[in-house]
Amino acid sequence: MKAGFKNLLVLKHLGGKTFRVTQDLVFYSAKYDREFVAPAGMETDLASIPSIAQSFCNVLGRNIRSAVLHDWNCTPEGKKANKVTQRVTDNLFLEGMKLDEVRFGKARIMYAGVRGFQRIKYAFKRGESYG
Repeated sequence: MKAGFKNLLVLKHLGGKTFRVTQDLVFYSAKYDREFVAPAGMETDLASIPSIAQSFCNVLGRNIRSAVLHDWNCTPEGKKANKVTQRVTDNLFLEGMKLDEVRFGKARIMYAGVRGFQRIKYAFKRGESYG
């Protein structure tokens, strides 16, 4: 099976920065040799990029499908449904961006940003492993 997203991302704008996924978004990972799904009905703010970084990393672009899958996999429900750790979630984000032809430098910066954020987040949570 060829790696990549199996369909387009279909969203409904709910207002402000909030969107709802209206059909399952399916991604096949070559690295993990299986499919991962962001389900219809989930809500997302697309790519959560700090204002300071938006000058070189647009919220909208080829990274959007990867960002939506990442948003879902960062939730407890997404981790359980797709059976993923945070490290796998972040790796899928990078793999998806590569397959959607996000520029190498932009993809690496965005990946480093999510990995760095997760390290900080888990440093403040007791009893949760960062894996």
